[in-house]
Amino acid sequence: MMSKLTTRTGRMMVAIAKWIGSVVGLLFYQSVSDSRNRAEHEGSELFGEYNFRTGELDAGTDPYGWYEEDM
Repeated sequence: MMSKLTTRTGRMMVAIAKWIGSVVGLLFYQSVSDSRNRAEHEGSELFGEYNFRTGELDAGTDPYGWYEEDM
């Protein structure tokens, strides 16, 4: 039979391993979502007209969109 100390140590090691896994997973998720946001909006702030229909900048050629000059 395992002693109480061995059981407690094993449970503590499992808890620490789960905590470390959660921290690493959170850091990985944040870095992935940050890189997605940068890639998604890369260059979009630099040019284009604001399309009020889509809420994004584009070339101003959306036939169903409306732009500032349409207001």
